[in-house]
Amino acid sequence: MFMSTESWSFQSTVLSRRYRVILHDCRGQWRSSKPPGEYTFSSHVEDLRALLEHLEAERAHIIGTSYGGEIAMFFALKYPEMVRSLSIIASVSEIRRPLSLLTDRWIAAAETRDPVKFILGWINDVYSDRFLEEHWSMLWRRLTSVYRSFDFDAAVRLLRCFKTLEREPLTPKLGGIRAPTMVVAAELDRVKPPLYSRIISEGIPGSELHIVHGSGHAVIIERHEAVNTLLLGFLEKCRLQERR
Repeated sequence: MFMSTESWSFQSTVLSRRYRVILHDCRGQWRSSKPPGEYTFSSHVEDLRALLEHLEAERAHIIGTSYGGEIAMFFALKYPEMVRSLSIIASVSEIRRPLSLLTDRWIAAAETRDPVKFILGWINDVYSDRFLEEHWSMLWRRLTSVYRSFDFDAAVRLLRCFKTLEREPLTPKLGGIRAPTMVVAAELDRVKPPLYSRIISEGIPGSELHIVHGSGHAVIIERHEAVNTLLLGFLEKCRLQERR
């Protein structure tokens, strides 16, 4: 939610060799507009639809991690005809108490509007212990630089949108997703543990579940090679199935 399209650089570099890759920041994120008022999953879905139509992408393989994965599931339910496949990475379809409390803590950190306090409010949740130990200096330098120009008010609106899954869970609707679906969990995810990915996989008919070992929530960065292997394999499987 706090990352930009640059977070996908490990994946886009590889996927673009075989596919047309479209990356976008959601409303409220980085390069996209940050309109005032409440953000909703419905508005995110309509933004994505408008983007794909503008780029003349009639059907697409939709890949999302965390908040993006949640948007992807809503999109697949609203516009199934536009979805060739779904790849849902480290996401949830409902919010249980520990995640609710974590989200409240992140909101409180964002409301300080202090870059250092904000980063310290979530960084230990997002990355695994090993990754923090090995990359701390680089991470801290980069994040403290990037978040100097961060829109904290927009972040709060995004977090509050996410929290609507607590009172309006998506889980009961998952059976309506018909697109070929791959669900990926990170073994050491402290934000959205594998439990949530299992719930999603059990709810979406015919979906497959993979758990990436040794990674925290930022699995597309920490274990990017493993994620790339899963994505390439799944997309190729979908291509072969479409040819039958």
